[in-house]
Amino acid sequence: MSSFDWLRSQVQPVGPFSPSYNDVCRVRAILKRLRLPTELVLEILEHAQYWPTREFKSDPSHPIVATARNGRPSAATLCLDAGVFNNPIVNPIRASGERYKIKDIMFDIVSHDQGWTSEGTQGSFSTSSWLEVSILRNETNSSTRLPGPRLVNEWISSPQDFHRNMVGRGWFLAQRPAQALQGPQDGEGDFAWYLQGNRVVDRETYRVIWSENESEGNMGAGSGEGFLQEVKEGDRIIVWARAKVCAFDLILLCLQRA
Repeated sequence: MSSFDWLRSQVQPVGPFSPSYNDVCRVRAILKRLRLPTELVLEILEHAQYWPTREFKSDPSHPIVATARNGRPSAATLCLDAGVFNNPIVNPIRASGERYKIKDIMFDIVSHDQGWTSEGTQGSFSTSSWLEVSILRNETNSSTRLPGPRLVNEWISSPQDFHRNMVGRGWFLAQRPAQALQGPQDGEGDFAWYLQGNRVVDRETYRVIWSENESEGNMGAGSGEGFLQEVKEGDRIIVWARAKVCAFDLILLCLQRA
């Protein structure tokens, strides 16, 4: 059977299609049989975004709340922990010996602010609640599990606070570049990238995409500058729900695709 006959014989998927590593290898071989230069083959696959993807989701039935109150000036609640290099999508690529990296990362978020304001900022992004992303790294650079939940609890005030708890336990948070957007994080250290601010009072659905050289997003979105360049083998990606000054952030769904 020729390569094109094989393509025509395949059952068309229902819904979004994500190629496996074997699919990518097969299509790459088909294009090479057309005697196309390797550089052009790779450019075609890149333009088509024909690469394996993996989804990580929080549980939408359990809303995640970050609350700054009772004398606490800020709060950080774990929204999502993703072992992006320790999953079935990456394993066959690793076994083949090919080099691999994250091409882009998409965040789909449903969240809202506290539902009221006395400062006349309703509908704006002059917010006290937002989401941000950290890179959790093990000193041995091995793919291991997130530390026990007692270290990720309601008493964490910021990623910097979490980082201090982890130092000495074999874990630490990677630092973002100084030029990356800070937003309400200013003054908390450089241990997280600003992802998305909540529109004051309102509930919204947001989509933010970070790639190596560009970003896409809504108003109030962070650009993720330097984020993908910093992610290394063995790292885990953490999404935080954040709040300051008696605000709270309710996350109904936080989906991440790498």
